[in-house]
Amino acid sequence: MISEPSESLLIVSSTQTKPVYVLYTQRFYVLFMFSFLAFNQCLIWLTFSPIARSTEVYYNISEATVDLLLNWGPIIFVPCLPLTYILLNKHNGLRSCIVLLSIVDFLAALVRILPIVITKPSSPNFSSISLPFLHFGQILNAACGPLAMAPVSQLSCLWFAPHERTRATTVAVLANYFGSTIGFVISPFIVSSPDYVPHLLYVHLGLAFIACTLALLFFPSYPPSAPSAAAESLMRNPMHEHLNSWKKYLKDIWLCLTKPSFVLILTAGGLLSGTFSSWTSLYDVILKPENYTEQQAGWFAFGSSIAGIIGGLFLSFLADTRRFQHSLKALILISYVMCLFATIWFELSVRTSFFNRPILPSNAITIGLSTAFAGLFSGAPTTLIYEALAEIMFPLPESLSASILVQWFNVTGLVLLFIAPSRYKLMNILILIVNIVCIFLILFARFTYKRRDEDERKRLEKEQNQIQDQDDYSTINDTQYGTFS
Repeated sequence: MISEPSESLLIVSSTQTKPVYVLYTQRFYVLFMFSFLAFNQCLIWLTFSPIARSTEVYYNISEATVDLLLNWGPIIFVPCLPLTYILLNKHNGLRSCIVLLSIVDFLAALVRILPIVITKPSSPNFSSISLPFLHFGQILNAACGPLAMAPVSQLSCLWFAPHERTRATTVAVLANYFGSTIGFVISPFIVSSPDYVPHLLYVHLGLAFIACTLALLFFPSYPPSAPSAAAESLMRNPMHEHLNSWKKYLKDIWLCLTKPSFVLILTAGGLLSGTFSSWTSLYDVILKPENYTEQQAGWFAFGSSIAGIIGGLFLSFLADTRRFQHSLKALILISYVMCLFATIWFELSVRTSFFNRPILPSNAITIGLSTAFAGLFSGAPTTLIYEALAEIMFPLPESLSASILVQWFNVTGLVLLFIAPSRYKLMNILILIVNIVCIFLILFARFTYKRRDEDERKRLEKEQNQIQDQDDYSTINDTQYGTFS
């Protein structure tokens, strides 16, 4: 079923009767479905960490086992990402990825329920029976990580107009982050005691079932017609035309990694995001000497995450306006500088390796504001990095630059998993050093807008061709009827 074109059309000449590019209302459903699935994937991935103590009691497992259930995410992500990229760039690749994501994530949620169905928590073998199912479910969900993160830029390019792409990418990216944000709040609320752990698993299963059903019922592969020149290129030249997809994939990666501006922006985006997420996870340890509880530290982390989401939505809206469409570098740079100031404010309010007591007086309000501003300005430019990399590497698929970026996110996260837990003072220093380094990396990077410029050139070219066709048609009619101007 093909919907009628929406009233939102790309700007065309008033003399034309046919728009150059048409937007379809289906694009909002596509974005919603992808965002829903990405939200579920991250929510399921984070199941056990916010309720670690209840999980340990209910399944009779150690803290290290609970950590491993979380760490399957970045561990499995790394080898699965190339497979996702190859699938995404096959014929009907986006639909294939969405269907696979919906089915596998439903199976992941279902597998974790099976031990509760086949045995009882009172059974002496409950822990040994449950553990393989829990690990397998988390591994299946981890394999869905690339499916929920790699397609974001390609989806927005394929379905949305150039002046909507940054906002669409932002919603798709932040939906995944929102899953973890909500998980930290909702999970402890549902699991008030160890006996309520199954309730949370059933909630996740219900959400996964709804998303899977909707995706299988309807998820179009492509819009009826391309909304831009970049989308036309994606629809006409999928990777399946190449005999050796793996060879082309490796060649394109090498092309990206030999472009200095791409490497500078990639390094900055991955380093700051990975380091910041690890640093915020240590708020409870950092703030313990200041007599803040784990619950308070959790709310500070929650506020920081929500601020990042709000900042990302605002900055993407700004970047889509005509005035700032070619200002990605300035927007990213300003955000990184403000993030540095907010981080310094926070660190002057707590004990560090350099100071045995806080330099600035602080209370819950000032700590909350400093962490919120740090989250706001670190999260706001995240999706601009996706768009900047896609612009620089055009006409290569947007999924390629996004894949390399999210791979770098996860590699950074994996490395910091072994550094952060027992070295919070080192992380306090590291976040400042990384922030300063990233500012200089963005400062020296050369931003280009190949995709936007090509879209505009093709749009103007089509407008001129349509006007010329109308003029030719008018001349023929005037000649036939013997009228001359």
